[in-house]
Order: sequence, then structure tokens, then C-alpha cells
Amino acid sequence: MVDPVSASNAGAIRSHLSKKWLVRMVLIAVGLFAFGMWGLYDATIAYPRRGAAAASFAEFNYLTQLSPGSTGSIDNPTTELERLVTASEKGPKRDWLEQLAYIGRLDPAHTKLPRTDAASGQSIPDVLSRLESLSKDWTRSDGGQKKAPKPLSVWDIPTQWLIMAIGVGLSLWMFTLVVIARGKTYTWIASERRLGLPNGASLVPADIAEFDKRKWHKFFIHLNVKPEHPSLGGKEVALDLMRYEPVEEWVLEMERAANPAPAEEPPAADPADAPPAA
Repeated sequence: MVDPVSASNAGAIRSHLSKKWLVRMVLIAVGLFAFGMWGLYDATIAYPRRGAAAASFAEFNYLTQLSPGSTGSIDNPTTELERLVTASEKGPKRDWLEQLAYIGRLDPAHTKLPRTDAASGQSIPDVLSRLESLSKDWTRSDGGQKKAPKPLSVWDIPTQWLIMAIGVGLSLWMFTLVVIARGKTYTWIASERRLGLPNGASLVPADIAEFDKRKWHKFFIHLNVKPEHPSLGGKEVALDLMRYEPVEEWVLEMERAANPAPAEEPPAADPADAPPAA
């Protein structure tokens, strides 16, 4: 039904946003925003937590393999990790340093001994106290080792930041699209079959050379304007019939007025029904 809201003293009717389109856009935007927030949570909380657990487990294995008398302290972890990578050396030491690098903790505050534990705030005076602390975390009551946590890969956290950027960016773009769409209005003067466009121009059926429906299935129609139109002559005007109601009804009425159906000719008289000659 046409919304009988007067657009002007001339009796023009204004279009309005399609409720169906608006609800769908808002739901998609909210879903994308939630998806972006999920990525943000993973990037800042879930994945760093997982990386910290993997680093702790790898550190525990590294310390258990140290020879007697070793301090276990790594004063320059960045240089040490570069050396291990260059030498293609595998093992818990490299695993520990890589996990720290992935979560932004590859610094002496997390590898040097003695140090203060960043998580608990407790002082770690030497390798034996550190190993004892880690043993409580990663050793079962039967003396066996707990299941290793899943380590991070180099792309895990950057990927979550990308998901956050895409989700939030697309949701903001869709909300902006809704705001822009609300700022556009079509008008209709039924007595003249005059369609007013958002840019201030207007069209009547006689102005249209062709109603191009090649994208009708996508709720678009292109109006090819005749050259003699004062402002749109020779141009093609695209109308979004999904966003704005009841623009589709107005355009179809214009098309019927511009291309009226031919009148049906009366059937030819049957000679047999002719009256007899006098």
C-alpha cells in the first residue's frame, strides 16, 4: 500500500525505506559486528592465553632438559630465537621463545633468571624454583605429564585482527549505507504520474524512451531518458526498487502509461449471422 504521507503542498507522496530491506541490513550488520568482536576477543584474550599456556609448557620441557649447573636464563631472547631459526634447530627452547614472540612477550622480563613472574607477580630466584613451579602446572598426580596445549602458529593472532577489522569495517559500512539510504527520497504526483528523484529532477512517462528491465530480477530498473529532457536528457537513471517503497508501483504505473496495451479489435462478423436480404 502507498503510504499516504504528503511530501509537499502539491500533493506529492514520499517513498520510504523498505522495512524488509532495513531489517535485513541491520541484522547482517549486527552479525558482522559480532563476528568482528569475536575476532577481537580471540586476538586479545583467547589466543594470547593459549600462547601463554603453550609457552609455559615448552619452558617446562626446556628446563627439564638442562644440564646440571645451567642457569636456564636467556638474557637476550630475540637474538637467541634468531640463532635457533637460522640454525634450523628444533626443540622446546625454540618452541618456548616462538610462543612468547607470537603473544608479544619475547623479552628478558619473561626469559631471564632471576625475575618476577609476570602472571603471578612472584619472584623467581633461580631455575630450580621455576622448574618446581612449572612442575605443579604440568605434572599429573600420578607423575605423568599433562596434555600439551595447542601451540599458536605465526598467523593465528594476525588473522584474528584481520577478522576483527573486516567484521567491524563491513558492519560500519552497512550502517552507513542505511543512513545514506534514509537521506534519499523519491516522490510521486499521481495526477501527473510524475516521479521525483532524490537529486531534485523529475520524470513523467513521456520522458522515458525505454524501461530497461535487464536487472529486474535484482530489483533494479534502468530508465533511459529521452534527449529532450532538460536535465537528464540521454542519460540512464537506475532505480533501486528493493530499498524504497512503493517506487516499484510508481514505475510500473509509468510504464503502463507510456506503453498502453493495444485495444482489442471486435471479432469479425460471421457471414452466416448476417440477416437475409430483403
